[in-house]
Amino acid sequence: MYAIDSSRAFYELDITNGSRTSLGTVSANAGTTAGLAYDEGTGTTYLTSTSTDSLYTLNLTTLAATLVGAYGDSSIVMHGLEIANGNLYGASGGGGNYNFYQINKNTGVANLIGGLGTTSFTNLGFNSDTGVMYATHSADDSLYTVDLNTGALTLVGPLLGPTNPHGLAYNRDNQTMYVICSNTDTLYTVNLQTGAATVVGLPGSGNYLGLVYVPESGYRVTGSIHLNDTVAAPTFSRAIAVKLTQGSTVINGVANVFGTGNYALTVPSSVVGAATL
Repeated sequence: MYAIDSSRAFYELDITNGSRTSLGTVSANAGTTAGLAYDEGTGTTYLTSTSTDSLYTLNLTTLAATLVGAYGDSSIVMHGLEIANGNLYGASGGGGNYNFYQINKNTGVANLIGGLGTTSFTNLGFNSDTGVMYATHSADDSLYTVDLNTGALTLVGPLLGPTNPHGLAYNRDNQTMYVICSNTDTLYTVNLQTGAATVVGLPGSGNYLGLVYVPESGYRVTGSIHLNDTVAAPTFSRAIAVKLTQGSTVINGVANVFGTGNYALTVPSSVVGAATL
């Protein structure tokens, strides 16, 4: 998991204890840095700047920010940034503009969806397992769900800990939402049923505005593993069916199992990675 503060300092966070490792500083052209988002379908990390009112892509190795384009409205102060269902969304939280936008990933232009109904910085985190967008904002330090069609917020509950929540990010490998607070300098997990936050650890002082989870490369096994007898007793040959996902690529593979051992699913040669049961 990665975090960025407003001065472009970039860190990797240990999700077991909150400790941080400095990775350097994002290139100066990004100005005042805020929200981060990762597009698993394309392997692209996005970054928003509240001083240039623009969208950037971010190279996680060199920390070079590359301009995509301006949002097209000088009143936008885009703090929140998140990918949901392949689309990029943003939340403005300043300058009298407290609105929810869909952002063109090729041009940076922000298209208004609707008002958020807040009066403070708003952060976004998408649960890719349930398809629900969540938000926090510092006016009442609470967790909300976001209607992707209107921008309307629905209260889940108070965070009960963070007093200036900023970065919000979902880890789809452990099915956990995280939030980082710039007042308490603390990383938390968030209960998506109640909103209550639980301390993970203290990364150290910083005005953390962005948080993003970037999964390890390779496939993710999702859904159930099904065993079907294909040969009658006493042989009991079984076929194992597994659904594999890597970004937007979905593979349904079947391995015939005889006895015990490891069995490889067939993966098209055009797709990077492998899967072994």
